[in-house]
Amino acid sequence: MPYLNADWPLPAHIRAFTTLRPGGYSQGIFKGLNLGYRVGDDPSCVTKNIAQLVSETHLPYTPQWMEQVHGAEVVSSENMQTTTKADGVYSHHKGQICGILTADCLPILIAHPEAKGIAALHGGWRSLHQGIIAAGLQRLALPCHELYVWLGPAISKKAYVVGSEFRDTFLDTDPSLIDAFYRDEQEQWHGDLYAIARMQLQHLGVQHIYGGQYCTYSDPSRFYSARHSIHHTQQTGGRMASLIWIAEDPT
Repeated sequence: MPYLNADWPLPAHIRAFTTLRPGGYSQGIFKGLNLGYRVGDDPSCVTKNIAQLVSETHLPYTPQWMEQVHGAEVVSSENMQTTTKADGVYSHHKGQICGILTADCLPILIAHPEAKGIAALHGGWRSLHQGIIAAGLQRLALPCHELYVWLGPAISKKAYVVGSEFRDTFLDTDPSLIDAFYRDEQEQWHGDLYAIARMQLQHLGVQHIYGGQYCTYSDPSRFYSARHSIHHTQQTGGRMASLIWIAEDPT
């Protein structure tokens, strides 16, 4: 099963990656390793995809997905259930999986290099605007300058056309984010989720930030992209998982 390992200089027992689309049992607009039950795919295919994920990546147990609602709630992995409505999950313990699902939104994986804590945040624009990064760092309660962050695959600024009201929503609350937006030759605004997350992380004291070079919309053979799928099929398509956990064996 193909996946992207988090590209950061952390010990190997801090396991972190985003799954890719190829492989799996799903068909049609979900073709590949769709890991989301709530998008209209055959549940039996999703169940087999998750089993494949667990087997091939040696997860400590079968992960549960919270119901992501584009907010700023961050919960403990020990208390999370499939009915939990949140957009972030954290843990301070070994063997606990923190994971989120995306298909254009920004996966944000966070870890302390001494394995004191981990988190996975669903960085959609609404969650970023509502402060999910600050909420996740508050739950971790670790020195921000010691944390490492990997920004997983999301829609790029080139592909992410937004309205002026979208831009104004961010700038009204944080004018320093002005460089995260630009106008193209057709006078359309573009938003940069990667830049927004980086700026917010830096403002909060995070210094070690990695990733941010992918575009889910422009590479549908490797990534699920809700926008790409809607433009071509009028349906949102499948979901990838971004997962992080601290392995019991540090070797």
